This record gives sequence, C-alpha cells and structure tokens, in this order.
Amino acid sequence: MKSPAIVLSLAISTIVLPSGFTTASASKMNGKCCQSSDGGRSYRYRMAMQRAAIPHTCSAYAASCMRNSSARPDHAQMCGAAKSQCLQSGVYVGPYSGMNFAGMQKM
Repeated sequence: MKSPAIVLSLAISTIVLPSGFTTASASKMNGKCCQSSDGGRSYRYRMAMQRAAIPHTCSAYAASCMRNSSARPDHAQMCGAAKSQCLQSGVYVGPYSGMNFAGMQKM
C-alpha cells in the first residue's frame, strides 16, 4: 500500500519541482517582473499616441471615425451624426465605442 503513495508523491514532485527552475519569460526585462519588453510598441500604446495626435476638433474626430470604421456599412451615417452632434454640443461621442470627448473645438 505504501508503494502507490510513494509513486504518486514522486510523480507530483517531478511536476512541481521544475516549475521553480524555469527560465524567465519573454515579458520580463532587466530582472523586473511584469514589464513589457516590446519597447512601447504595444497596440494600446500606439493607439493612444495616434489618438493624442488628432486635433481636438469635431471634424478631425469625424474624419478619424470614417477611417477607422470604413469596413462598417453604416460608417458614413454614424460618423456624420456624431459630427453634427459634436458641432452643436462641443462633445464628440464615438458612435461605436460610446466614448465621450469633451472640450472639442466646433470646426
């Protein structure tokens, strides 16, 4: 009866033991945990930088909406409605995301 318990404990130890000795993953950099090694080229970073480069005007955001949603069949109507709403209120509401961008210049 002791032999199955010994075999089972050896099997578990062979699975658990090597996990502590694995090499560092590709997402670690300079020995610090959880830092991305992409050097700022992640999708979220690039999108945030592109969004920051757009002038804060209703027309610029509507043009960006047209470019980004060109695969959708209703992009002209949706982006046009968002632009006209922005020209009236000064707040651009993304037609697909629902994100609010306040303080827009009415241009």
